[in-house]
Amino acid sequence: MIWEAFLYGLEMLVGIWIMTRIHGRASVRRWYHVSFLQGIGLLTWGLGNLLAQSSVAWVQKICMPACFLTYTFFLLSLHALQHATLAYESWKTVWDSVTLIVTFAAIVVAHELAYTSSGHLPVMMHILGGVFLLIPAITTFAEIGQASGQAMERKQHRTLILATSVFIVYTMIIPFVPSVARIAAGVISIAFLILAHYRAPGISQAQTEQPEYRYLFQKLNFVKRDAFMVQVLLILSGAMLLGVPAIPEDGQFGLWVAILFSSIRVYLTIRDHQLLVNQTLMSATRLEHQLIEQLALTQQSNQQLTQVLGLKQNYEHLLVASNQQRLKKVTYETMQQVIEELVETWYSKLDDLVYLRLSLESSDRRVYFQAERGKRREWAGIHQFQEQIVVHETLDSGLTPRFVTLEAFVKENDYLKKELEQSFFQLLLVNVRDLALRCRQQHQELELRFMESEMELAKRIQSMLVPKEQLTLNSLRARSVYAPFTYVGGDYIDYIRVDERYTCFIVADVSGHGLPASLLAAGIRTAVRAVLQKSISPDEVLERLNQLLFEDLSKTRTYITMLVCLYDAHEHALLLSRAGHPQPLYLTATQRTVLPLAGGIGLGLSPDSTYKLEKVPLKEAGFLLMYTDGLVESGRKELYRCLHTWQHDLTQILDRYGKEEEATMDHVETYIWEKTREGQQTDDMSVLIIQFQSAEEQLFADADVS
Repeated sequence: MIWEAFLYGLEMLVGIWIMTRIHGRASVRRWYHVSFLQGIGLLTWGLGNLLAQSSVAWVQKICMPACFLTYTFFLLSLHALQHATLAYESWKTVWDSVTLIVTFAAIVVAHELAYTSSGHLPVMMHILGGVFLLIPAITTFAEIGQASGQAMERKQHRTLILATSVFIVYTMIIPFVPSVARIAAGVISIAFLILAHYRAPGISQAQTEQPEYRYLFQKLNFVKRDAFMVQVLLILSGAMLLGVPAIPEDGQFGLWVAILFSSIRVYLTIRDHQLLVNQTLMSATRLEHQLIEQLALTQQSNQQLTQVLGLKQNYEHLLVASNQQRLKKVTYETMQQVIEELVETWYSKLDDLVYLRLSLESSDRRVYFQAERGKRREWAGIHQFQEQIVVHETLDSGLTPRFVTLEAFVKENDYLKKELEQSFFQLLLVNVRDLALRCRQQHQELELRFMESEMELAKRIQSMLVPKEQLTLNSLRARSVYAPFTYVGGDYIDYIRVDERYTCFIVADVSGHGLPASLLAAGIRTAVRAVLQKSISPDEVLERLNQLLFEDLSKTRTYITMLVCLYDAHEHALLLSRAGHPQPLYLTATQRTVLPLAGGIGLGLSPDSTYKLEKVPLKEAGFLLMYTDGLVESGRKELYRCLHTWQHDLTQILDRYGKEEEATMDHVETYIWEKTREGQQTDDMSVLIIQFQSAEEQLFADADVS
């Protein structure tokens, strides 16, 4: 008793687990899924048998509706599998379910009328329930072997049907075997169901797409097999009714009901089979008509292919001639001769061609050049071709015309040949257009190579104007770093030894890039040297340069930012003036900052600009970096943050190598090059590195010199 209760409780748990196998599946018919139906069937089976263990009569009677539900849900699960493999008629599902329920209801009513004191299940419910389920199980198992779909999915379906059949056999033998055998059979059947549902978690309810005739043929076989199995059920019911005299009255009553409903089911199935046969025949007829149409199209295609193969030999040498011309080196001097050869080849090889003219024309239809063959006459049986193709959308000259135009007169021929000839005329147009474009491309390549050589020369000349050697004084050294954005740049960097006392350092940036900016930068060099002949004060130098260059800068709508620094060796100090230029970096042991120099506007923006002179005594040893904005705009969006980064990193270099003067200068220059190459350069970049000693070191240096 306890073990049986344990078995039924286990069946309920397994039913709940099987129902959860479809949790989260997006389906509007989740309730019609195999796992859901068999899970709830196991749940009702276990619950009904637990109730049957009760000693209360009315509680025992509740097990019969539970038995109804168990067999009904398992029957629906088999129909759901049939839906998964083939479009099973819904009326069969409804009819089989009604047959099962009515038969069981008849047995239960007859049983209750005859045995009112007992609430246990009638024996015939087990037998008929098993037969009602085994018949569709066998039908579905046979159908899956013939259904389309993947082999793995069919194997999963078969495993599930076999497990379901084992459970059905277990329910049939319950009244005839002892308790121990029932428990063993129950455990085995439950194990099979768990294994089947575990291996088949993704039973698909969607039907595989397949042709109509194949679908109808499979369905026809299924309906035939289904009708046969229903007839087997009808025969078995009649055999049991007539051949087994020991069947109780309730069982006989149920068998009569089953025979009645099965007979109606056989009739309806045979009727559906006949309708399906008619549909299959109609589908076969449509397929035959489609096949005939396809054969006709194939014959037509074969005829056209035969014509194409015949024309192929006449036209293949035209392609060979075109390829040979494409391999030749064509220039403006030889282009007209090559066009004449192409026109001659086309005219001589096309049998039906009586006139051909090809011309290079302008946008107003003026002819630059034309090649003509044959006589232009119009008569009956002649078809005229006129085609035009654009060579260049903007250029229009004898070297690069706007259009290539073709006019041809061809004898009348069939439609296919006419289409091929038109394609070959278009090929001729494309070849001539390619010749013109190739000539222009070669000419542009020559011009580009010439321009590149000139730019290389300009780059070498400009690089010669940038100081390469390090400037070395008693207490100060200077070195330049220069990287133009293109071949040449608009930055100007220079240091000029005015006399024994003064040395002038200049960094300037011309607005714009490329060759125009580099020409202005070269002009600045001459202007600076001319101004330094009369004045060396940085503020006066900027004012004189502005007056000297303003007219030329205003005409070209450009301007120049500049920073002028004058080193006074006697006072060991720097005099600085700024014209819209970035403020320099000043790095010593105690001061590591951007010098807050007052700045006027750039040169060329106002004729009367004035600039402020500021003095910076060099009390401590350190560095001064004069640079253009290309240093801090190299791939960076925030200027202040970038400048702060430069200041921080250069300070670390100064702290690490400050005692080694020559090494410090080298490390600063190396760091500038590395950081510049890391970023994406968007402007010319120039840096003037000035390294100076302290005032005390300068006094000792001057004493040694004297």
